[in-house]
Amino acid sequence: MPITRAGPILHFRVSGSGFCVSFFTSEFVQGPTTVLGQEMPKFAFPNVRAEQKANIKPSRKETKQLWPDAKETLEFLGRFLPKQRLIKAIEVLSVARKRRFLRRRIPKYGTMNKGFTEQELIRFLNAIDDPKMLLLFTFQAVLGLRIGEVVRLHIRDINLETRELRIDNQKGDRFDVLPIPPQLFDQTLNYITENEQSISTCKGYLFWAERFPKKNDCPYISKSYARGIFGKVIQKLKLDETYGLSDGQNPKLLHRLTTHSLRHHAVTNFSKKNNGNVVLTSKFARHSRIETTMTYIYTGKDELSQSIAIAQDDGIFSKVRKIQERI
Repeated sequence: MPITRAGPILHFRVSGSGFCVSFFTSEFVQGPTTVLGQEMPKFAFPNVRAEQKANIKPSRKETKQLWPDAKETLEFLGRFLPKQRLIKAIEVLSVARKRRFLRRRIPKYGTMNKGFTEQELIRFLNAIDDPKMLLLFTFQAVLGLRIGEVVRLHIRDINLETRELRIDNQKGDRFDVLPIPPQLFDQTLNYITENEQSISTCKGYLFWAERFPKKNDCPYISKSYARGIFGKVIQKLKLDETYGLSDGQNPKLLHRLTTHSLRHHAVTNFSKKNNGNVVLTSKFARHSRIETTMTYIYTGKDELSQSIAIAQDDGIFSKVRKIQERI
């Protein structure tokens, strides 16, 4: 099998068959070069071996920034690929892009209630002995804070005059403001008064790390620590339910109740208390899309049956009866 080289391309020719296979060398994909008089886009594919060795996974933000350059390079290569190979490459890349860069629009849990019910929430909060964790989970259940937002709450985020909470929104790189209900506000002030020394030592963070600064570089507790406490309480109360496996190379069990379920409860409760006003609920949840808010709001079977009955009280059935009486 004769092998010839033409710049960055290797040709493998099968003797006697007239069949030739061509491959791009590493020079082509790892640096700018010139093919058919055109300059290759200045994009270098990552060193796969080095990444695997370092075991470093790029963040969602980093992969989004990387995609435009990769797309430009792939479009350039697409000019020289055979039609069928190009179609196949597009299909593979489309699936890969959806998994890596796009969020799942349809929740895997379907119509299942991913949030706490009133009875479950009461049992959960009553089972927490640590005042710090109790306040943390209460902020989530009342104001719908994400776990990454609540662990970073700082004493400066609380406006004592207006009784408002400033939230560093981890999803949109912005700051949001929500009013604090009176009962939660009083609970927070009592908590700060009782733990003033610990909060001051940890630079003003409400939910301080126990071993800061001796053995912990971060002054506030981590998300994984809060999730660990949450999981222990849920298992203790026998409320742990699973409904499937996650997507990806290393599937994990999906649990119905997580720390995010407290946010689900807060959004659903707010919607019910405001007559299902989705626009107002979306503002409370701090979502940029109303469609996202709709996935948080849960309607139980009893509520649905009651709503259908109310809707039909003076509906079609009364009209049918009147017609039957005339006949």
